[in-house]
Amino acid sequence: MKKLILVTLVLCMALSACTKAEVGKAPTAESAAASSVESTASGGKSAASEVSLPEKTKTAAHVTKTLSSGVVVDADVTVPKAMQQQNLPEMQGTGQEIDFEKIKEIFCAGKKITEETEGSYPPDMPGALTEAEKHLSTEDGDYLLVGCGNSFFYTAARDTQDTSNLELYKTGKDLDFATIAEADEEIRKVAEELGISVGDSVCYTIDTSSMPHYIFQYDLLVNGMPLGKFDGGSYSDNVFTPGTYLTAVLDEDGIRHFDVSYVLKETETGDAQRVLTLDEALDKVDEKYNSIIMEGDYYINDIQMAYMPIKTDDAGIVRLIPVWYFQTTHQILLPDKSGTGEIMLPQDGYILINALDGTELLHENGDI
Repeated sequence: MKKLILVTLVLCMALSACTKAEVGKAPTAESAAASSVESTASGGKSAASEVSLPEKTKTAAHVTKTLSSGVVVDADVTVPKAMQQQNLPEMQGTGQEIDFEKIKEIFCAGKKITEETEGSYPPDMPGALTEAEKHLSTEDGDYLLVGCGNSFFYTAARDTQDTSNLELYKTGKDLDFATIAEADEEIRKVAEELGISVGDSVCYTIDTSSMPHYIFQYDLLVNGMPLGKFDGGSYSDNVFTPGTYLTAVLDEDGIRHFDVSYVLKETETGDAQRVLTLDEALDKVDEKYNSIIMEGDYYINDIQMAYMPIKTDDAGIVRLIPVWYFQTTHQILLPDKSGTGEIMLPQDGYILINALDGTELLHENGDI
């Protein structure tokens, strides 16, 4: 039961430790964009300066500046290529069903199934298709769980390595059993067979394990647009709206882990509307902090643009809105337990700005 609860929670949360998928980075263009916003980084306060996004790249720049409110911005800016447009539409979507039998065929063919059960899990994620939850185990120790109709988790019983900082392994190094390109192709074929649309990926080469392997992170797409891999948080009525992702692990024996959270499909697309520039979105964040009494130091350390699923009155339908995401850290001195000194307490959170109308998407701000 503990295992089932743990895996279910994994399905309902994005893998927040690996959100910076910086594929196709162009250092020269990035340096040029970064230099245009660093003039006041060393001390003076300023409003948001112009930041130009290089063509055909996923990571635009590294922004370093201090806003008029005192918030320090020191962040990579990640904008997927598909979203580097002046106008984007709002969409509606619903869950895309994943075929349980097809998953069994792909991952468990020829293996002796020792347990196969079905239960229910409250579909508290907007767009979820069903309460049904199916899971099975094999004699080899494989485990498969399909939940809410549009999420699943598969893992094989092989050696793994806990990597708390995956960024250290983004080396581009090929392993002996397959190149990164070959491994990526194999994973994409499985996604295509399951009808899952994926976009850009980032690869981590784990060559310090007793069984070397690759870890891949992919953007999930809706109507060609990437969905945010960051956690969405709790919106009105405390209904959790997660980000989305596909994570896969491949070693010399094949795919040993495949984790897909919250696959959606587009049901309706509205008219394209003007998108807020990064400067305008930063102005909205600056206004937010200028309206409160700030205690301690505030930082923005990551900026992304992605589509975000938002709940509607219809539990099976979500709004898909392009958002500017700002990961934040608040550092404040608090009395220590002894009462004789102080400790610095960092609190992580995030701000979501609707990229079409500039409003903040309010949520229960938590760790990201």
